[in-house]
Amino acid sequence: MEKKRRTPPQQTRGRSRGQPPQRRTAPGQPTRPADHRPPAQRTPAPSRPRPPAKEPPPRRRRRSSIGAAERRKRRRRRMKLFYLILFLLVIGTALTFAFTVLFRVETVEVRGESRYSAEEILKASGLQTGGNVFLTDTAAASDAVEKALPYIGVADVRRILPSGLEIIVEEEAVAGAVLDDTQYILVGVSGKVLDRVTEKPEGCPLIKGVAVREAPIGSQIVYEEGESREVFDKLSQAIAAVNLDKVTEIDLEDSYDAKVLYDGRIWLEFGPPTAFEEKLRFFLELLKEGNLTESDSGTLDLSLAASTDHAYFSTGMASSSVSTDASSAAASTPESSSGL
Repeated sequence: MEKKRRTPPQQTRGRSRGQPPQRRTAPGQPTRPADHRPPAQRTPAPSRPRPPAKEPPPRRRRRSSIGAAERRKRRRRRMKLFYLILFLLVIGTALTFAFTVLFRVETVEVRGESRYSAEEILKASGLQTGGNVFLTDTAAASDAVEKALPYIGVADVRRILPSGLEIIVEEEAVAGAVLDDTQYILVGVSGKVLDRVTEKPEGCPLIKGVAVREAPIGSQIVYEEGESREVFDKLSQAIAAVNLDKVTEIDLEDSYDAKVLYDGRIWLEFGPPTAFEEKLRFFLELLKEGNLTESDSGTLDLSLAASTDHAYFSTGMASSSVSTDASSAAASTPESSSGL
């Protein structure tokens, strides 16, 4: 029987089986002898201390996040500012276009009845075509017409879109005439001086008992006593409100007992300067119902008419309070008195 030749086990390069691997040393360094002691008897190699873990810098991260938020806010603010400027530019361009091209005044019309012609009113207003409807100073034009043309009490200037203006005029009613030296000052219902004439117009009431301080034409009359102006304004407005005609005279000698001479034959005494319109309406009711006829003459006391609906009539022609001679005193004595 042939015996097989046992071949020796091949040795591994550098170490044998069961031996720990040897460390290679660099050339020129001494080799460290291998430790052949059992593992339990070997001294463990000293462990190197691990360096402490570095914590991430939180501040840097927070700063970076805050910086990004600030940048976003600034970007939004810049965008808002940009859109605002763009919006204003668009609006400005539209307004400029509207004021220069659109709404240009092409017509100016005059409406209303007046003693002045349309050309005179238009010239006094200063309005012209070619301007802008919205840039036209309507208040200044209205004041100019009312001052330059005294008999116009109200001049209302209106805009008629898209390209027109309209002047609506109303004439001032004459409330009476005040004798000032040798001239009569014609005063309107609103206290405006309308004109100066040498003769009192027919049918214009004569105003007595007032002293004039200033009376420029086209402006408000100024009396020496301001209370007289207030009473006259209230009384004249009440006369215009009830449309009372045939007023011959207005006596304001006593501001707390104003009188009006109606049709040259009946004196209306108002007493305290209140409720002029109610007292005049009561007088008109007496005329309408026939309690006072066209042949009656005397004095009608209306001082309590507004509160009691009663008036007292004294027959016989009464005189104005400014007269003091004997004949006037005799004429003021009533023949009889009756309540209405």
